[in-house]
Amino acid sequence: MEQSSPVIPLRPLTFGELLDAAVQLLRINARLLLIVAFVLALCEQAVLFPLRSAAGVDGTTDVFSSDDGGLWWLVFCCGLTTEGIVLALLGGLTGAAAGPALLGAPVPARDLLRQWGRRAPALIVLAVAVGLILLPSAIVALPWFYFFGAIGLAAPALAVDRVGPGAALARSFNLAPVGLRGVAIRLGSYGGWAAIRVAIGWGTGALLATVLPSDALLSQVTTVAVWILANTVVYAALACLDAVLYLECRMRIEGLDVAVGRSRRLGRPVDLAQAAVLGAVKR
Repeated sequence: MEQSSPVIPLRPLTFGELLDAAVQLLRINARLLLIVAFVLALCEQAVLFPLRSAAGVDGTTDVFSSDDGGLWWLVFCCGLTTEGIVLALLGGLTGAAAGPALLGAPVPARDLLRQWGRRAPALIVLAVAVGLILLPSAIVALPWFYFFGAIGLAAPALAVDRVGPGAALARSFNLAPVGLRGVAIRLGSYGGWAAIRVAIGWGTGALLATVLPSDALLSQVTTVAVWILANTVVYAALACLDAVLYLECRMRIEGLDVAVGRSRRLGRPVDLAQAAVLGAVKR
């Protein structure tokens, strides 16, 4: 395949460059990533909707309508957990796209789906592990911030390095917490996108409430549909950022860019997974 300009620069990146690279990765794979993100967001809402109904939370602007604060908190924590699971599943796909994008050899959507399908069993195991880590940490509250930030590189590691779920988790916990940079970037990006998502969801929900007939079920269904559409874009963007951040952490910490450049100078095939297994040049 003829090489094109790399979507992800082959060097350590600033925060702004990380965001730019993530947006570019999303742009060139927009149709595939948005479709998959939509399906996952739809499945997430199908799981959360009955839980919200049981807790007395209707999903509109009146999110604190539950009379049982403990039950509301549990549902809220379940939402944080399902978000982590969705990002893990989607991160396997963006990870498969990010490696070729770094090397200037983007892969067609059909091939990306095929790679994602081959790694699906391992990704499902990883997603379950992510859920088991995030749910109790979210219930306790403060630990969630660390674990959510530190666990985000696992799915891209599984796809890029072709390792199992356990090794992928180990890679994420080894790379993201270094200087807390990876943790801070993931949390900051999540917070920024969360604010945009809440503004879209609540704003649109309030607007629709003034236009649509006064019907509780119709209001809930419409608002959930708005959240699904907002989450589709947010999940795709965050999963792309996870993939770019994983490769950038490897360049910054392991010298992946040095290893790739050396392989190219020697005329050897570049294998990002082998660079991880054999150990790239330490900076």
